[in-house]
Amino acid sequence: MRSFRCFGQLECEPGPGLNFITGANAQGKTSILEAACLLLRLRSPRTTVLSEIVRFGEPTFAIEGLLDETRLSMTCTPPLRTLKLDGVAQSSSTDYLTKGRIVWFGNGDMALVDGSAERRRKFLDSTGLQIGGSYGSDLKAYDRALRSRNLLLREGRPRREVEAYDLPLAETGDRIIAARDVLVTDLKPLAVAACRTISGENLELCYAPGSGIPMLESLISSRDEEMRLRQTRVGPQRDDLVIRINGHDAGAFASEGQRRTIALALKLAMAALLTEKNTTPPLLLLDDVFGELDASRRTALLEGMPGGSQALLSTAELSGISPPAGSRVFRLEKGILTG
Repeated sequence: MRSFRCFGQLECEPGPGLNFITGANAQGKTSILEAACLLLRLRSPRTTVLSEIVRFGEPTFAIEGLLDETRLSMTCTPPLRTLKLDGVAQSSSTDYLTKGRIVWFGNGDMALVDGSAERRRKFLDSTGLQIGGSYGSDLKAYDRALRSRNLLLREGRPRREVEAYDLPLAETGDRIIAARDVLVTDLKPLAVAACRTISGENLELCYAPGSGIPMLESLISSRDEEMRLRQTRVGPQRDDLVIRINGHDAGAFASEGQRRTIALALKLAMAALLTEKNTTPPLLLLDDVFGELDASRRTALLEGMPGGSQALLSTAELSGISPPAGSRVFRLEKGILTG
């Protein structure tokens, strides 16, 4: 990392298993995990504004890493960026994004439990996009059609102009809903098992689509309401993932520890599914992972980490935590990483 957040320069060579990055607050532990996430997926979990990442007083940041036998690099002078694979500049991100997969967990992910439905849709989309196939192109096509249709509705344009977008919207909408249904079906047993491992509690997941199938029929049925409200009222943009813990609505009744447990269970399920679909485990980036977890849940979480996964875990201290055999422990202080 060069000129990245608070770091002028930093190098880190993690081991193949669990890697604990410890240190006091405001030392940059999260930034190391953020750099790995940005390098592999070209997205920061903390900001959408790349200029916020550049170190104060510098024009450019750069990150580089070795993934298996492939060297990836990203140099960014916001808003422009340059991507390279093994030193060869890439004209697009298509090939670049096929190289690595990640699962990120941070404090903001507890909003998966009690936040808006959009957070849960993004979780499903992150999983679907990293599995691959047509999921990404379907999302882009649907978003374009939805934006155009909503614009016509807001402007109060004639019904026939709005109806021209019904078929393309419905075709891609049906595929997205079907794909998300499969995703939830595949994630459910993995998340249930992870939650039971961490806390012994019963987790339930249920996909709640925002439209009936076929979607075209739902669009026709809601036409009068949409013309009145000037907004598309059915479709994947209204999907949700219903979460229950021990038979109760998790968003309304889960404690802080339960919310963290559920969010971790979802992310571990995501890791297991990506491993199953892609044969190689994703990189796990777990920021402040132990907060609000009691000692028994911390121990159970470490014991339940996916086998064969490489992970970077940030935490202020390791007191009361016993890193599994083969783990590496780093200490970050005043911009210097040791361990």
